[in-house]
Amino acid sequence: MCGIFGIVTQSKDLPVAKLIREGLQRLEYRGYDSAGIVMISDHKLHLKKDAGRINDINAKLHFDEMPGLIGMGHTRWATHGPPIAKNAHPHLDCTGKIAVIHNGILENFQQLRKELSARGHIFKSDTDTEAVSHLVEELIKKGLNLREAALEAIKCCEGAFGLVICAADHPDSIIVARRESPLVIGIDKARGAIYAASDIPAFLPLTRTALILNDNEMAELKPDQVDIYDLLTDKPVKRDSYEVEWSIDAAEKGGYPYFMLKELHEVPAKVKAQIHIPQSDIDAFAKAIIGASHFYITAAGTAYHACLAGKALFARFAKIFVKPILCSEFRDELRDCMKPNSVVIAVSQSGETLDTLEAVRYAREKYNAKVCSVVNVVGSSLTRYSDHVIITTAGPEIAVASQKAYNTQVSALCLIALRIAELQGQMPVDVSQKYREALNGVPAVLEKIRTEHEQKIKKLAEKYAKKPNFYFLARGASVAAAAEGALKFKEISYSHTEAYAAGESKHGPIALIVKDFPVIFVAPPDDTYERLIGNIMEMKARGATIIATVAEYDEKITELATDTIRIPHPKDEYYVNLSPLMYTYPLQIFAYYAAVHNGHDPDKPRNLAKSVTVK
Repeated sequence: MCGIFGIVTQSKDLPVAKLIREGLQRLEYRGYDSAGIVMISDHKLHLKKDAGRINDINAKLHFDEMPGLIGMGHTRWATHGPPIAKNAHPHLDCTGKIAVIHNGILENFQQLRKELSARGHIFKSDTDTEAVSHLVEELIKKGLNLREAALEAIKCCEGAFGLVICAADHPDSIIVARRESPLVIGIDKARGAIYAASDIPAFLPLTRTALILNDNEMAELKPDQVDIYDLLTDKPVKRDSYEVEWSIDAAEKGGYPYFMLKELHEVPAKVKAQIHIPQSDIDAFAKAIIGASHFYITAAGTAYHACLAGKALFARFAKIFVKPILCSEFRDELRDCMKPNSVVIAVSQSGETLDTLEAVRYAREKYNAKVCSVVNVVGSSLTRYSDHVIITTAGPEIAVASQKAYNTQVSALCLIALRIAELQGQMPVDVSQKYREALNGVPAVLEKIRTEHEQKIKKLAEKYAKKPNFYFLARGASVAAAAEGALKFKEISYSHTEAYAAGESKHGPIALIVKDFPVIFVAPPDDTYERLIGNIMEMKARGATIIATVAEYDEKITELATDTIRIPHPKDEYYVNLSPLMYTYPLQIFAYYAAVHNGHDPDKPRNLAKSVTVK
């Protein structure tokens, strides 16, 4: 989950330390508990690190002044050891000549620390990572070069890792390696530099030429050379680079106060782009699902809420029951009971979420299940485990709280469900055409929410921002929007929120309702509408404040609600049945403005990171 950025160059014109610091700042969405940079100069390691945000640390330590043409930096999301200075990366060996940074978890670190300590090594941190620097130290003392020592050290490590290693006595290269944790290499011929990063935005302003490192691979990076090796066989691997299609501007704020607001404003255009992806991609994905006998959809966090929306869309359009399973529970829930000829649909923003990868590996290896993924990152681990892939059009999403990715994921799942219905002849041609017309109109609805309703949503958010507790209630397909709205508000505004299927609210949750308790209902005018009114009345009878997300033309629930968020879609059953694509977006905007009103940074919610690469 941590951010990694390293540079190897011979160009004295490049401000290497400054570029590393800037790259780390573009990766702070991956972790911001502490940060550090190490540089090689005059056959010595120069190290600066501390706890806190990079801007604050830089103001004290002046990263940009560090000398050297080879270096690496790290911004941390704490796992082993609290977020204090001594646990910040990079970590050195006993000689102070070897430095290691790491993303992931070494599962056998306790055993390694005990063995190394018994051999006289002194540990200065509480981290699992530091064991690697001492292992490399021992192996170099035995006469191995840096690459050989790194390879042998990695053989001692169990678990997941994205590792970057450098040594003062080997000042012309750095070593990178990965297993179940992302690492990508940037090739900058114009500047004569090679970059290593845990995510593409670190080097996107510098180069768009990238090379993906696969699981169980390592690479030796020199100023004009990248040599890749298989970690298991030590044999060389050949791989072509590719050009990243994201624009440089996509990874920058562009004048916005926060990435989250910039990315919220990009949602209508990104959904429009998703709806118009090549039909051949949709067809291949849809046909793979049609051929299966059992269907599962898996993800974590916000992507799981996209799965809930997908489940409803598959049921409505394709007449297929898809079982949603949290990826962290996938193995336990399906232990010894997955059926033959199953398909698993995996949904992910990063394509590197460890729980998701473990779920699809389990399904493939034990049950020979087919894997189809909806993912935002080309070349990510999930794409390589998948039989069919749809790449979402969200582009780089820097804010930790996802919004572009969620909305494009739901759009992609809607396209797949609709196409299955068409291919199987379950939907008359004229009905299918009307749904496609409505689908093409959804981006305009989202754009109208952004341009004409955002300020109303902002005022409403500020009105309720200080409330300590919320319920988000809905029925049917809208339960996904309720869950996502509750999660967004919880993770960036820090109020306690819970989402329920509205019918369940009277089976326990209603016990907490007191006067003025805010309850947000997601209430499109679909076939759940009349039943939802009964749940609203139950809450009103106990003093709850009702905030309802309704169609612009709504009347009944508007009369019952204290406040409404209105969705400007046509009074048309085809738009109504596409409500999962429209009714979440204003709740994401609502959460953003509540967080800002409460003085919180919505890009960096506490204790969270963008890509969860630990179990």
